[in-house]
Amino acid sequence: MTRKILTMVAAAGIAASPVLAQEAIVEEQGSDDLRGDWVLGGRVQSGEGENIGSIADLIIDQEEGSVSAAIVSVGGFLGIGAKQIAVDWDELEINYDANEIVLDITREEAEEAEAYSYREREYEPMPEGDTGTGTGTGTGTGTGTGTGTGTGTGTATE
Repeated sequence: MTRKILTMVAAAGIAASPVLAQEAIVEEQGSDDLRGDWVLGGRVQSGEGENIGSIADLIIDQEEGSVSAAIVSVGGFLGIGAKQIAVDWDELEINYDANEIVLDITREEAEEAEAYSYREREYEPMPEGDTGTGTGTGTGTGTGTGTGTGTGTGTATE
């Protein structure tokens, strides 16, 4: 909820109060928190210890702010011909350091499952601003006004 408030405040151009900003900062990992890089790429095994696949992605519930599903890459050889299935996050048994990830299905059941269907983004993210420097040349005529910062050299001919 705090992140949504900060996002709305920032979008409105209102300076966030120090109290809200302090609530948004997390200073250390909790004992029951997993790092994403511990989970992504983690090998998923059945309860009998057979390899099912590896975690390729995570699906995050935007409203709840929690992981709702793990995308498991199943089948194929060295990633070629593999398909991705989604499994409910709550069905995964993950140990303290995410060294062991167990799912109570067989490899065959995973291979027979329907492939997960991702939705497309409605809008691509804005590109990062260019903060580099450079040199260049140009030709042209015209008038204009503008503001900006930067360094560089150039020549213009009319």
